[in-house]
This record gives sequence, structure tokens and C-alpha cells, in this order.
Amino acid sequence: MDLDIFKEAIETKVYHIQPEVEVPLHEHATQDEVFYCVEGSGFGVLEGEEIELNVGDVFVAPAGKMHSIRNDEPILLTALLIPVNRIVCHCNEVSYADIRKAMVDGARTVEEIQEITGAGTGCGNCIQDIEKILSVACGCNNISMEDVVNAVKAGADTVEKVEEVTGAGNNCGKCKMLLQNIIDIKK
Repeated sequence: MDLDIFKEAIETKVYHIQPEVEVPLHEHATQDEVFYCVEGSGFGVLEGEEIELNVGDVFVAPAGKMHSIRNDEPILLTALLIPVNRIVCHCNEVSYADIRKAMVDGARTVEEIQEITGAGTGCGNCIQDIEKILSVACGCNNISMEDVVNAVKAGADTVEKVEEVTGAGNNCGKCKMLLQNIIDIKK
């Protein structure tokens, strides 16, 4: 691993969340997010489970896990987004990035992912994870493939138009190549 590239890839964020602001459930498919509570209190929500957050507490949202923040008073959080390339298929060492690259190349079914990457051809325990990855166009904003395909069929013929209609691609931008592929092949 190139240490300089890794250092540059780490993102830092500061969130000052007011109680009337709802943070939607979302995921970072290729980043672990580590929150540190600086001020106030609330809850880290991880796949339906709530973890209490008070000053000095840490909440970790692993890559690929749906998470959010819930608070009844103002809360100030710092966060580190740490890049990871999580393995989805342990039998064949196929990563999330490998599956997304196959999607950018046009794969839309488990069978196509299996053919291109080999994921899911061993024990099969990763099939549900592959199906979940295939169903999401933009993990940051939790935008489904179906929503993007429908937007394209309704006339969104550029990535910018898809972003405007669905919200996909307007956060980290890592899904923009996939959005372009959806536009190109209309599925």
C-alpha cells in the first residue's frame, strides 16, 4: 500500500447537527466512518441499532453498513472517512470495488457478476451482498438502480440530469461512471 496515497484518501468532516435535521440512512461502500462526539449527545444508528453518543464517545460505521445520526439536542461530531476495499466474496477474494467495476462494465445480474468476477461461485454466502450491491446506484444518498434507470427512461440523458432528478452522484461522486453506463445502456 502506498502510504502517501492512503494519507491523501482519508477525509475529515465536522458535523454540527441540529435536532430538527434528519440525517438519512446511508452507507459509504468503500470507507469506514469513525465519529467522535465533541459536544452534545445523541445516537449513532447502525443498521437499526442505536449506540448512545455523549462527549468523548466514538461511533464506527463500517464500510457498506447503513448508518445515520439521531439527536434531540444539537450535537457536534468530527468524523474520519477511512478508505477500505472490503472483500465481499471471501472464497474468491472479490472486493466491493471489483463488483462495482463489473457494474460499470454493464453487469446487472448476479450471474453476470459471477461470470466477470467469480464472486458467488464458491460457497454462495455472498450472494445476498452481491444482490444488495447490484440494487444500489449511489450508496452515499441511498439511490437505487431502479430509480436511476427510471430517470434515464424518463429522459435524463446526462449524469448531471440524473443527479438533478435522483440525487445520485452529488456527494462523493464515485458512482458517476456507473451512472454514465446506465445512461449508455439504458439499464
